[in-house]
Amino acid sequence: MPTSVVRSPPPPASPPVAETSLGLSRKRAAILAYSAGWVTGLLVLWLEGQDRDTRWHAAQSVLGFGALTVLGCACLGVAALGILSSLTVFRAGLWAAQGVVLIGVLLWLWSMVQVALGGTPRWPLIGARVERLAVPS
Repeated sequence: MPTSVVRSPPPPASPPVAETSLGLSRKRAAILAYSAGWVTGLLVLWLEGQDRDTRWHAAQSVLGFGALTVLGCACLGVAALGILSSLTVFRAGLWAAQGVVLIGVLLWLWSMVQVALGGTPRWPLIGARVERLAVPS
């Protein structure tokens, strides 16, 4: 008696991972854009020419962390002027700078977790500018 071999169909192919022009997956490129603040955001924005999603994360990193850096430096400038004038102004400048750093760390952590989980973090106040900067060149 001949035995028949039943062959099952091959498993469906997994969807291809979308790669950016950097040779990274979109998720990894987005994580790279946030990893060291505006510095890596600027690097990814400069090197990535095609993928709009990756450019969007890089633009948000540059604008968001860049604005926080400028604001933190301004607070430290107030603290420096406070050394010359008043201890109260000095303390206020330092407290404000620490608040800016805390906000930056929380936004960085939230953005990294959101991207790792497949989400898209959207920061308040910079959305329209991010959209304009994210358009591929």
